[in-house]
Amino acid sequence: MWLCLSLLLLNAEGQAQPPDFSTLIEAMEKDGCAIHEPSKVKLCKRDYRVDGKNVEAISFQPDGAGKFPGLLLVPGHNGTARDWIGNGVTYAREGFAGLAVAQPGYGRSEGPGDYVGPKTLKVLTEGYRRLQQEPFVDGKRMGIVGYSRGGMAASLLAVQLDDVKAVVLGAGIYDFKKNYDELGIEGIRENMKRETGMTEEAIKIRSSVSQMEKLKASVLILHGEKDINVPVSQAYLLRDRLTALKKDFEIKTFPDKEHGIGSDNLYKYSLDFLKRKLAAGSGK
Repeated sequence: MWLCLSLLLLNAEGQAQPPDFSTLIEAMEKDGCAIHEPSKVKLCKRDYRVDGKNVEAISFQPDGAGKFPGLLLVPGHNGTARDWIGNGVTYAREGFAGLAVAQPGYGRSEGPGDYVGPKTLKVLTEGYRRLQQEPFVDGKRMGIVGYSRGGMAASLLAVQLDDVKAVVLGAGIYDFKKNYDELGIEGIRENMKRETGMTEEAIKIRSSVSQMEKLKASVLILHGEKDINVPVSQAYLLRDRLTALKKDFEIKTFPDKEHGIGSDNLYKYSLDFLKRKLAAGSGK
């Protein structure tokens, strides 16, 4: 029997003091699934394997019958599927099924990480397809929400997956070399170089801005204008490229925000966008 729990929701990436989900995690470890009592959202442990390595994943099923639009949820640096339980519950209580996936090297996802390179994208694509095949998901109404490294991943998946309809990009890197050159944080630069080698090919495959002619999804760009981890110039660069290509996109920047834009902003703008782009009938 699944345990019913009442929990606070997780703030968006960049917010301090996330709530304690230890009781919920314990229930999932024991029974495989748990219920968030106020919303009746069902959470299930959905770990899978890619190339023999474990991938940490948690699914979120909204209350009620019928098929729901699906969202692949991708945390950023140091983020795990468990860290995004609150985000998954928030989207699910608004009618979106979800699968949160930790990138290789984080949480229980075995590494090493490759800074959103081919191994990471293979892991996330597998998660996307698994979510798409869930019986409670409408496979024709699929979206992706990613933040930081997750936003970068979402942008790269958006140009590789032909059937994704809507993508939310929070504080992502879209031109890998430009971001490396503009960064003032040496630790992040070291991570970029260590995980990729910063070769010409490594930079090319991690730079979605140069691949946007293949984009079919609608895009929402969210970024703090005081972000020092990923300069807001990345958002403007993508905006200009999508404008030139006449792609369907929206952008919202936050003058007083740094790398974390806050949960209220994330939910307000992403939910409005996703409800419009993944509405019933939009995937026909």
